[in-house]
Amino acid sequence: MRVDLRSHVGYTLVELLLVLMAASVLLSVAVPITATTIDAGRARHAAGFVATRFRLARQQAVARTTSVGLVFDRVNGRWLVRVCADGNGNGVRRAEILSGPDRCLEGPHDIESMFPGIQVAVDSTLQGPGGEPPSGDAVRFGRGDIASFSASGSCTAGSVFLRSKQQVQYAIRVFGVTGRTRILRDNPVGGVWEEM
Repeated sequence: MRVDLRSHVGYTLVELLLVLMAASVLLSVAVPITATTIDAGRARHAAGFVATRFRLARQQAVARTTSVGLVFDRVNGRWLVRVCADGNGNGVRRAEILSGPDRCLEGPHDIESMFPGIQVAVDSTLQGPGGEPPSGDAVRFGRGDIASFSASGSCTAGSVFLRSKQQVQYAIRVFGVTGRTRILRDNPVGGVWEEM
């Protein structure tokens, strides 16, 4: 039996180069899409983490029949959050966290370390989700930066803003009377906050 080497099936160098070029084009398209998806996922998870801390603080306040608050501290340019409980019946206070009557149950949590690429930050040109005027303040719970839940479940009204590397902006908003927590995302196209 005679074997004809010219009829042997194989790939030429040109064919291999074409396949490699097609693969590189596909990768160049897929990598940015993957990076955007990862960025959006981290921002969504970070917002969910913060919202869960609010909801747990509310549940603890009702269960313990005492005030429980999320205390936001700015340390070395980064925001940290702790969950602290009132120990003497006069509300959660920074001075009493330091002196001892009010004890922290959880934290401090560094959102930026837990969710790389996510910052507690806000675009200073954005209007707030409740129609508030634009501000660069990323934690808006009064001058003390404490969201305090009472034994009845009500809370200091306010918002915390998170921003991703790709400028995806989230707001975690707490309503005062009800203590209800909502996660909102800025829609840059319509300029409105959409509930997630």
